[in-house]
This record gives sequence, structure tokens and C-alpha cells, in this order.
Amino acid sequence: MKFFKSHKRLWITLGIIFLIIIMGVLLYFRLSPDSKKNLYGNRLDDIEKYSIDENRMNDMIARAQEFVGIESVSYHTQGRIVYINVTVSADFLKEQAVQYANTTLEYFTDEEKSYYDFQIIFVCNSESEIYPIMGAKHKTAETYVWKQE
Repeated sequence: MKFFKSHKRLWITLGIIFLIIIMGVLLYFRLSPDSKKNLYGNRLDDIEKYSIDENRMNDMIARAQEFVGIESVSYHTQGRIVYINVTVSADFLKEQAVQYANTTLEYFTDEEKSYYDFQIIFVCNSESEIYPIMGAKHKTAETYVWKQE
């Protein structure tokens, strides 16, 4: 007991340090992200109902060959967004790009269009005053909204 009384400041300091460490560990676990949880939370719970058919997407890519000036088309989905990337030649007109973008929507069902957001970007491998241009369609919208950079 005499040891505790003679080293009272040491024990108080050790107690405070111990409490700070415990509070730091608790605060870390409370504020740190949980990597075990889904990145999107529960927003994608019903995504299985709206799976995109690969055959329709291949038809969409094949239809691009009808448009003179489209060099390549690719797509991918991330969460509830469908990204469509189109590479075009420098002489491909903006009106043609808008026309092709509107035809891409024909390959999706009404349920898919009301579930997914769409983003289409047209880029050119050579110098162009028109490209890149990007169109975005929200799930509640009927058509793309365009932005030219």
C-alpha cells in the first residue's frame, strides 16, 4: 500500500493513458469503414430482376457498324449505371452521335430503363472540335441530356 501512495502520480498517469487508449480503440472501430459490408449498401438488393441480356448488347454493338464513322463500342455496368463508350472518327457529326445514342435505348426494356441510369460518351482518337461529348439519362428521364466539353 505504501508503494501505491508513494507513486500516486504515476498510477494516475497510467490510468489516464489506459483510458485514452481504450477510448481511441473504441473510436477507431466506431468510425472506421467496414470493408465486409457491400459498397452500395442495400441499393442493389433487387438488381437480379433487371439483368441485362448479353445478346441484346451484342446486337447494339453490331448495329453500330451501320453508322459510318463509329470505330468501336463497348459497355459495362457499375451498380445501377450503364456506361456506353463509343469511339468515332473526326468527321462523325454530333447529330449522328445523338441519333446513335437514342438507338442504344431501344435495346433496353422499359423496366431496365426505369431501373438503370445511362451514360454514353463519344470520343475521337484524333483532334476534333466536337468530341468528347457525353450524354446522361436518369432513370426517370425519357432521353439523354448532352454535355459537350
